[in-house]
Amino acid sequence: MTLPDSAAPFGHYSLATVTPDGTIWVSAQLPVGSGISADSSVPRQARQALSNVLSIVESYGGSLESIAKVNLYLTDISDWDAVDTVFAEVFGDHLPARTVLQVGGLHHGFA
Repeated sequence: MTLPDSAAPFGHYSLATVTPDGTIWVSAQLPVGSGISADSSVPRQARQALSNVLSIVESYGGSLESIAKVNLYLTDISDWDAVDTVFAEVFGDHLPARTVLQVGGLHHGFA
């Protein structure tokens, strides 16, 4: 299994776990990789985080269409529209269930 370098865990946890029935559970992903920093635009951060998730899912044999649920954590809920636009671009006609939460902060200063 080949995982993207950008998806290396920052702590003592797995990027993903597969249950005996084949369900892939992916840990939350920051928008690390491809030169993205905490100063990058919210759409760039969203694209990178979703790219990291998809890379992990694919490395475990899944696909975009196999993603059933996504939790999004935003430090500013007013970024909803920008993130929703990226989400629609990435997922296209596939509509996984989704939760969007505003949080006080994300690790490494990401939005």
